[in-house]
Amino acid sequence: MNVRQTLRGYGAVVGMFVVGIVALVSLNIFYQRSLKMEMAEQFNHQQLLLAKTEALRIESYLNVVKEDLLHFVQIAAMINLPREADFRIITDSVCRHIGDIKRRVVFLDAQGAVRFTRGTMPIQETDDRILLMAVKDGCQNDVRIYQDAKRVYLTAPICRSNSLYGAMVIFLDIQDVSTLFLSPLKSGSRGYAWMMDDNGNLLYHPTQTDMVGKNLYKTDSSCFRCHKSFDVEKRIIEGRGDFQGRYIAPSGEDKILAFSTTSVGDAKWIVAVSAPYSEVTMLIGKSMKVYSLFIMFSIMAMGFTSVVLIIFFRKKVKAEELEQRKKVLEDYAGELEHKVDIRTKELSTEKEKLHTVVSALGSGLILLDAEGKIQWINETMKDIVGGRDISGMICEDICSDYTVVASYEEHGLQTEIISNLFGRGDRYYQMTTAPVKAPDGSIDGYIKLLQDVTEMKRTEEQMMHSEKLSALERLTSGIAQEIGNPLTSVFSFVEMLREVEHDELKKETIETIYFHMNRIADILKQLSSFSKMPPPELKPARVNNLIEDSLSLIQYDKRVQDITIVKDLSSAIPEITTDSSQLRQVFVNVILNAADAMPHGGTLTIRSRAKNNSVIIDFEDTGTGIAPEDLKKIFDPLYTTDEKGMGLGLAVSYRIIRKLNGSMTAESEPEKGTRFVITLPVRKTDEPASYDRQ
Repeated sequence: MNVRQTLRGYGAVVGMFVVGIVALVSLNIFYQRSLKMEMAEQFNHQQLLLAKTEALRIESYLNVVKEDLLHFVQIAAMINLPREADFRIITDSVCRHIGDIKRRVVFLDAQGAVRFTRGTMPIQETDDRILLMAVKDGCQNDVRIYQDAKRVYLTAPICRSNSLYGAMVIFLDIQDVSTLFLSPLKSGSRGYAWMMDDNGNLLYHPTQTDMVGKNLYKTDSSCFRCHKSFDVEKRIIEGRGDFQGRYIAPSGEDKILAFSTTSVGDAKWIVAVSAPYSEVTMLIGKSMKVYSLFIMFSIMAMGFTSVVLIIFFRKKVKAEELEQRKKVLEDYAGELEHKVDIRTKELSTEKEKLHTVVSALGSGLILLDAEGKIQWINETMKDIVGGRDISGMICEDICSDYTVVASYEEHGLQTEIISNLFGRGDRYYQMTTAPVKAPDGSIDGYIKLLQDVTEMKRTEEQMMHSEKLSALERLTSGIAQEIGNPLTSVFSFVEMLREVEHDELKKETIETIYFHMNRIADILKQLSSFSKMPPPELKPARVNNLIEDSLSLIQYDKRVQDITIVKDLSSAIPEITTDSSQLRQVFVNVILNAADAMPHGGTLTIRSRAKNNSVIIDFEDTGTGIAPEDLKKIFDPLYTTDEKGMGLGLAVSYRIIRKLNGSMTAESEPEKGTRFVITLPVRKTDEPASYDRQ
């Protein structure tokens, strides 16, 4: 009884061991299969990420080339490319992102003829169609992308004022592009990446390079040396979006496959990554065999095995949790990357807005550090300093010789009116300096705003001069009236004395008095004429005719006999409405003033031209010139450096031009001559005749 019970107990134990062994072996086989499938799925998911990443990298690469091409055509639309050297310089900039990929850059004229070309790829007959398409659509203001089995073409028109000037074409070798991005992709020892387009053209294959360029819809015998059919590839082309899964290769081998698509112009490129299923799960198979042997040798220790299984399942749960966390982190990373892209685009947009505002400001901007070193200048400032880039220089070193005309400080901003900046003595600038403060309140640098206020300064000087003329007019009118009446009585007595006096000495003295009284009378007469200048009588006139009339009036004057007069009078000057008599008086005054500056002879050049609805007359002599300190006073009444003159000729001329709504300026350099510039508006005969009353 006990034996039977013992045998039954042993049998039960043996049966339990057998059941345990069978259960463990079955569980091992089931788990091995599930683990292989899970590992293959995870591996394929990584392949899909690789395919997506490389597809996006290829698309980004072509977008960078596209942006560089757009930048090139924008530059080419603003400037000419008369020399191939210029073309090389710009293409070096355009191709800086292309790398060592085989390429060709072609610059076409508006008829599609090749003007410049450069690159490592030859131009084939099949490229002629693309070159013609580059100029066929005219100014569509976009980059077109075309491709065939071996090349991708980027074309963009070059337009000026909506007129086609030419086009730019970049050829890229698809095999080189694919090799750059796809050749590093290896899945195990036999896995690889390949690429085709949505028309069925094989664009890249690492092992079947002789098949590149062929179309799976137009197969021949050479295409079936390693393939029985192309059903899988056709389903990939006909599919949508990204995919991962398993398939049976034409050779009968079980493989895993993942692919992703990217847009290239109107076409799509499909990047696929595949690997043998057996190779992916090989390590799992080996490990599971070892594990099975371990189970067989450890069957007597079911408790230990149970503990091992418990630990193993705990690890599996942790692995699943870790995978879940990894997925959450990947989703978060993707979302974060998307937000970063959005913020980057917003920053780029704001940067462009700021650049547009700074460029349109019309004033020079300088950014200095705390030591006065120039960190940055805008394009307007670069133009002010003569096209130089002064970044990195010390501000005091290049701005040391200027003269401060006025200075004041308000609300922490220092403002100065300066002249002779950068050696330009004819310009006035307003420089406003503002400190740039750090978060702790310390000064981190300075911003200087430089504005050209030359015209404003000249307008201010003209207003001051007009006010002086008005005051002088009132003064001369009073002087002429107050002195004229007593002078008449004195003249009468002097006349009487001349008639009754017979003593020679006294008579000579009376003649001297009479001579100087006549001079006083002449001065009063000129002052009176200055203060009582009649309003202009405006009539149509030709400026060139008035110049000729003025030259005729002074042709016999001794002062112009030794002077050579050169006339450069434009025939395209329109008729103006002016006072011909007063304008001739101005021309005569300026010509005689030039003659006085050339007592030993010289050349007087008279020019006339039309510009911006105005007529400009230049009088340029080769005389002694005018000192800088005297140049600002030459239009003031009674100011003269000639002992024989009264200083009213230029003052009267200036006043007449002002009454005719024109301007009169002078430029001079001692011992090199003087140039007077008279500018008069072109007024139609049906316009109201208004004039300056200053």
